[in-house]
Amino acid sequence: MAKRANVSVSTVSRVLNNSKYVSEDLKKRVLEVVHETGYKPNLVARGLVNKKTHLIGVLIPRISNNFFSKLIEGIEGIAQAYGYNILLSTSNNDIEKELEYLNIFQERQLDGIIFSVTQFTEQHQQFFEQTAVPAVYLGQRMENQSKYPFVTIDNIKAAYEATRYLIQQNHEQIAILAGPESDKATCDHRLQGYIEALEEAGLPVQPAWQTKRFHTIADGYHAAAHIMSQSEKPTAIFACSDQQALGAINYLHEHGYNVPNDISVMGFDDIDLATVFSPKLSTVKQKPVDSGAVAMELMMDQLEGRSIYKMEHLVPYRVVVRESTGSL
Repeated sequence: MAKRANVSVSTVSRVLNNSKYVSEDLKKRVLEVVHETGYKPNLVARGLVNKKTHLIGVLIPRISNNFFSKLIEGIEGIAQAYGYNILLSTSNNDIEKELEYLNIFQERQLDGIIFSVTQFTEQHQQFFEQTAVPAVYLGQRMENQSKYPFVTIDNIKAAYEATRYLIQQNHEQIAILAGPESDKATCDHRLQGYIEALEEAGLPVQPAWQTKRFHTIADGYHAAAHIMSQSEKPTAIFACSDQQALGAINYLHEHGYNVPNDISVMGFDDIDLATVFSPKLSTVKQKPVDSGAVAMELMMDQLEGRSIYKMEHLVPYRVVVRESTGSL
């Protein structure tokens, strides 16, 4: 290629790696030859030279949940703007798989890791304490570590506001479909916000109206079946994910309940299905694309040596009222 463009090998290297100044005339000649020959640089060889793979490992629980696919959209948009690509893995909430993928990211010498956290075990803690790979956490408040930044929402406050809205609609008997016990954000924190709103209003907290299941439509269906099998039934259900909320509505429709005339349902996330399902779902609207973008910007801060002044980065949310909730 250097011979064809009538330049030195070092000039070709400078142009392809954008490492040092090259005159516009020389750059044009090299790029014309690149175009004519269809040359593709060897990324592995380049990585060995500059010690960068330009790959970011991204680990999420599952891609089938629209919330996580939107996270990826936000991460990828910023990554591509900086000339990076992502290597995506899904764990299906399997801890052993997560640890395996994290070690693969490290062994492949990826430039960074973005980890969507549901459960953070001692093994996770040990991995991140020992690794030198830059990282960003998504979805959880990581209070016990200060090495890497995290991006999330105020889950306690968001759940409190969603429950308070139902109370303001005169509901006094409110059930909650929380996340699995292993997921601190969607179980502990959202359950805490729900309980705080009930206690503030002087309403009873009913353990029989609380479930802790994974965020799938099937789990929401079975959670609603459990709630509605109780002798005393709620007038409203707050589901800690839209997937669970949609499953609950399916159960209620199949068993002769009208939503929202007989029972109101509030979700969490505002996935795409929330506005095409009938009735349209009231929910806590998150912006996962924005969360993903913030996470990737924090990754670039680390990769480019910029200071990170705070670990916690809270993104905004809001309660959105649609057709699935009504006033008593």
